Amino acid sequence: MKKYLKLYLRVIKLNFMKALMYRGNFVFGFVLTGLESITVFAGIAIVFTKINTLAGWSYGDVLVLNGVYLMVNTVSWLLFRGGINDFDRVINRGDFDFYLIRPISAQFYASIQRIDIEDIARSVVGIAILWYGLTLGKTTLTLTNILLFIITFFCGQAVLYAVFLSLKTISFKAIQGWASNTIAFRFQELASYPTGIYRGWLKTIYTFVIPLVFVATVPAKALLGTLPWRLAIGSIIVAIMSLLIARFFWQLGIRHYSSASS
Repeated sequence: MKKYLKLYLRVIKLNFMKALMYRGNFVFGFVLTGLESITVFAGIAIVFTKINTLAGWSYGDVLVLNGVYLMVNTVSWLLFRGGINDFDRVINRGDFDFYLIRPISAQFYASIQRIDIEDIARSVVGIAILWYGLTLGKTTLTLTNILLFIITFFCGQAVLYAVFLSLKTISFKAIQGWASNTIAFRFQELASYPTGIYRGWLKTIYTFVIPLVFVATVPAKALLGTLPWRLAIGSIIVAIMSLLIARFFWQLGIRHYSSASS
């Protein structure tokens, strides 16, 4: 575990140094990412000029949900999103062979090989929106709520990682594996809306097949103090199951991988 942590910290350092090689471009990207995130607040504000609640969520609650969603985006880009997005290119260039012969997990290395530092701007905006939402709802944060938020937040990251990795394993067989990035992103967008707006088969998929309800909705409810204990426990179970399923798809992909040197 220590070896993997040291490697991850080294990758962060290298990506940060790479970003600062072109400081103007880094600052510009940071600002643009922040401005893009602000549009989330603008969209919610416009919608709530016409309605008072959305599926039982108040204006402040929806702001908290979307603040959490922006934070989820940031952490995913700092942990695995960039590496998984680029995985099809790694295979097409023949570089994956070198991943397999390294003395570490190829899955781990493929997941962390690209980290987007400028995406921290998204979290800065997200925290501001989240705090404003909590203020509007006059929500009192307790230690229990904060601890539940941290636990469910990282369980949500595990679910999101599993969804992205499982979809990306198509790259082992399809040259145009990059298309899975768009599919995963569209599914992830569903996590920015309150669970109650989904009905029928879509709610079933959203909750049980691709459990994105645990990505932002559950952590947001933890902060708001409205999270049932069964969902808190369920998020841990779903996170573990999701990682096991993703691992299964990864190993299945490895068995069908044709080496670039073969």
